[in-house]
Amino acid sequence: MNKQQAENRDNAGDFSKIADEQDPGLLAEFWDFLIHNKKWWLTPIILVLLLMGLLVMLGQTAAAPFIYTLW
Repeated sequence: MNKQQAENRDNAGDFSKIADEQDPGLLAEFWDFLIHNKKWWLTPIILVLLLMGLLVMLGQTAAAPFIYTLW
């Protein structure tokens, strides 16, 4: 067996190890994306969208009269 075949076999083992690992959650992946790509400007956009979504969800509950007085 030559050197390249041995490396390919080792890489196949690494691939199977990575495939067997548990997937990170959505927040962990998003945090990893922000760290590695330095996209910090996305953080306030995502936060505002999440807050607006929360307001929409709460607007459909019994808390709606209290939320509408905040506007």
